[in-house]
Order: sequence, then C-alpha cells, then structure tokens
Amino acid sequence: MKNKSFILFLLAAANFTHIMDIMIIMPLSNRLMELFQIAPQEYTLLVSAYSSCAFVAGLLGAVYLDKFDRRNAFLVVYAFFGMATFACSFVPNFYFFLVFRGVAGFFGGIIGALVLAMASDLFVAEERGKAIGIIMMAFSAASVIGIPTGLYLAIQFDWHAPFQLLGVLSFIIWLISFKYIPSLRAHIDAKNKDDIGSGHKETRKEALLKLLTSKNARLALLLTFTLVLGQFMIIPFITPFMIRNIGFSESQITLIYFIGGGFTIFTSPLFGRYVDRFGARKMFNIILPISFVAVAILTHLNIILDSVPIWVALCITTFFFVFGSGRMIPAQTQLTMAIPAKRRASFMSLNSSVQQLGSAMASIIGGFIVIESNTPTKELINYNWVGIIAVCIGITGLFVFPLIKSVKD
Repeated sequence: MKNKSFILFLLAAANFTHIMDIMIIMPLSNRLMELFQIAPQEYTLLVSAYSSCAFVAGLLGAVYLDKFDRRNAFLVVYAFFGMATFACSFVPNFYFFLVFRGVAGFFGGIIGALVLAMASDLFVAEERGKAIGIIMMAFSAASVIGIPTGLYLAIQFDWHAPFQLLGVLSFIIWLISFKYIPSLRAHIDAKNKDDIGSGHKETRKEALLKLLTSKNARLALLLTFTLVLGQFMIIPFITPFMIRNIGFSESQITLIYFIGGGFTIFTSPLFGRYVDRFGARKMFNIILPISFVAVAILTHLNIILDSVPIWVALCITTFFFVFGSGRMIPAQTQLTMAIPAKRRASFMSLNSSVQQLGSAMASIIGGFIVIESNTPTKELINYNWVGIIAVCIGITGLFVFPLIKSVKD
C-alpha cells in the first residue's frame, strides 16, 4: 500500500487529539476546582466520567467494530468525537461539563482502539513496534504542543478555549482523513473466507464469546488493566501536587508537559525500534521496573526533600513521563500480536474499554486516598501512599506479560 507513512501520520494526529482531550483536564485541574468550587473527589468525577463512558463504548465496539470497513468506522466515530469535544466549550456549569465530557469519552474511547487496529493492519509484525511507537508519540505531541497551548489559551482567554481548539483541529484532521485514508477491509475478507471454509457464518455473539474465552486475550486485558490502574492513580494529581506541595506557579506547570513530552518525542520511537530489535518482552522487563523508580520518587518528592528546586522537580516529572509512557510501547506491541487480524479491532476496542475502566477506577481510588490539608495552601496529603499502591499493582505486569503468546495473522 502506498503512502503508509502518511496514513500513519494521520492516525497519530487523530490519536493526538484524543490524548490531548484526555490530558487537557490535568493541567486545568487546579483552575477547574477553584472555578467550579469543587473538592478533589468531585474533580475526579470529570476524569472518571470520561473513562466510564469510554468503557461502555469499548464494550459496544468489541461487538460491532470488526463488522465494518476500518475507514468508515473511523470517520463516523471521529466526527462525533470532534463535535462532542467542541460542545464542551459551550457548557455553562460543572454538571453540563460533566455530561459532555462523558459524551466525548464515549467516542474517544473507540478512537484509540481503531487507530491501533488500523496501524496494525498496515504494518507487519516485524515493523509494528516502530509503528506503535509513532502512534504513542501522540502522547508526546500532546504534552509538548497541545497541553502548553491549551493551558496558555485558558490563561489568556478562559477554560473553554482549549476545547474550541480541539474541535477545530479534529475537523481539519477528519477532512484530510476522508480524502487520504483508503478502505481497510482485509479483516472482513479473512473472516468471510473462514466462514466459507467452515460452512458456518459466525455471529457477533459467537465472535465475542470466542474473544472472551481466549486465555491469551484475557491475559492481555489483565496486563492493560494493571498498567493503566497504576498509571492513572498518579497522573490526575501531578498538577495540584506540584502547585500546592512543591511550589510551582500555574504558568510553570506547562514546563512539566513541555519538557517531559519533548523527551518522549525522541524516546517513544527509540523504544519502538528497540522493541522490534530485541523483542517486546525483553524491553518490557527493562522499562517497567525503571518506571517504578520514577513513580516512587515523584510521589515522595516533598518527603525526600524539604525544599524542592523547580529544576529538580522537572527532572523527576520528565523521568516519569519517559518511562511511564515508554512501558506502554512493548505492552501495546505485544497486545496487537495476541489476537488475529480478523478480531483485532474488536479486541483493541475491548482493550480500550479495559483501559478506561482502569483509568476510572484509578481516579476514584486516588480521589479517596488523596485529601486536602487544612493549611492555607491546601496541600495534598497521602500522595505518597498512592505511589506505593501504584507500584505494587504494576509489579503484576512482570508476571502476566510472559504468559501472553503471539499468534499469526
């Protein structure tokens, strides 16, 4: 297929808007809590509403996505995602904002699954690590470009502006995708061939049951759940922790995402190439333990040092960004090889659903553990315990990953 690299760029761009839509809440957290006069527990509802709706969408996608041409499914879902995100910029209060975040999450959850399924269809297994690394660069681009830009717009105008930017950007990407992304239906042809060979047309219920009863699929989903649960107990509170406990100003928060994301722009493709060269399992066993060190230092930063210089805090957050996102590259690469192509979109949608479930649960758990102090600065308490729990959960991945087998398309 011609222009595979350009199509991969479009998929990464779409993933960028999806990731930025998730992440933009993080640096705006302190501002939103003050604006809507809500506590950390209520703030986590914004994160969990997005994730919970994406979870439901992922379950539905697991049943239906592999029935459609990947291109058509992508264009329909991405259009609704863009409209829902743009609608967030017109809400008058917290409750309307909560509702539209849920709608955006519903369609955003399917986008992530479709992007990975389409990239996996375009590239053979030997090239897939690099392709996944480029897709994962969306996180880096959202950190370097999207988050600072969104926060700047929020400071200069108001908190609605970042969502208006995302809505317009999604529309532009949709138009380009409509013109250049070709039909992707090899998975449908493969299934039809199997149906003819067996003399039986597989129903949606049968396809889903085969997916759910696959030990390999269940192990892959368990790996996703543990990684996301540990990660998202930490991420939502980075901004308020840095402002209230470490002493960052709101404008300095952009440096966390700019520098951390800047490094991952280079490390994500690098990790992807290493996965193709040395294997996903070996790289996972190296990157995951290093990410535990980053989590432990970050969440204990105000305990380790009485006074934390800004440059030291930025080094630690960058360390966390590089290896926190890096551990997902070998994991996602292995996941794309755990299921044959004819079931890949359904599986990736189910995987996305599990990701969102883990994210929602992590936000809620973190919200109950982390509390505000009674001091004038309202410092966060118990963030260190969140870090300890996150590491303990993440260790599970070291035992689950070796059990996941690769299958041929």
